[in-house]
Amino acid sequence: MAEFEKVQNSKVRDELVYKASLMKQRPERHWHSNFGMIASLGGVIIIPILLGIWLGGYLDETWPQRFSWRLSLLFVGFVWGVFNAYMWVAMENRKIAELDAKMDALKKGEKNE
Repeated sequence: MAEFEKVQNSKVRDELVYKASLMKQRPERHWHSNFGMIASLGGVIIIPILLGIWLGGYLDETWPQRFSWRLSLLFVGFVWGVFNAYMWVAMENRKIAELDAKMDALKKGEKNE
């Protein structure tokens, strides 16, 4: 506590108090919640790949070509899955940024609208 009182700059002290209050308000995340998020992210990538492989195999049997449908659609599924994962992570980052903006507004005493 003595180190905290030694901080001369009130702006730095206020920022430390604000960060501490944010950490107290943040719900504690356990390993299983992080595991679920990682598994969901993996599923977002894996499912389009498996769909591409399945559809490619079906097309290879019913409509044979000089190229492999399975390999082509595997690549398309991979690109689709990575795009889905990128969009999901970007959406989560936007949610976090909005929450931080609301917390900043509440800290400054503005009305949350």
